Amino acid sequence: RNIAIFGIDTRENTYSGSRTDCIIIASINQNTKEVKLVSVYRDTYLDIPNHGLDKVNHAYAYGGPALSMSTLNTNLDLNITEFATVNFTSTQEIIDEIGGIKLTVTDAEATQISGINEAGTYTLNGEQALAYSRIRKIDTDYKRTERMRNVMAACLEKVKKMSVSELNAITDKVLPRIYTNI
Repeated sequence: RNIAIFGIDTRENTYSGSRTDCIIIASINQNTKEVKLVSVYRDTYLDIPNHGLDKVNHAYAYGGPALSMSTLNTNLDLNITEFATVNFTSTQEIIDEIGGIKLTVTDAEATQISGINEAGTYTLNGEQALAYSRIRKIDTDYKRTERMRNVMAACLEKVKKMSVSELNAITDKVLPRIYTNI
């Protein structure tokens, strides 16, 4: 089961007309329950149906999640039918709702995150985790997408340890912040 996860580059409470800052395919093995997160680099040139060759992150702006999934499916020989979309604000709010996430940052990364001055392991709030995931200038796009996957993995690890009552309380607050067809 493959699910497209889109992080769009807006802070407004809208889920259309924006480019994807983050594209991750969550591949779930239904038998083993193992989840693999695979990034698609936003600047990858793909054939976007009815728009021609363009950066894949433009597909969402042209036609929302449907066109983005169609673009991924056509170019990468996939059959993705499910998606979840978050924007900058909802990402921050979701992380804050779960009480922050624990991540290890390098000295270079620390210079890009408000309130952190040196390398170490920290519990990052939503604003800090978003800043961490969007760091661009210190290294490569490979590391940037790795940071995005690290944030997602840290969120998943955090909620896996929560009780059913905690999950129910958070779900009521978090789900309205996610645009999805699941």
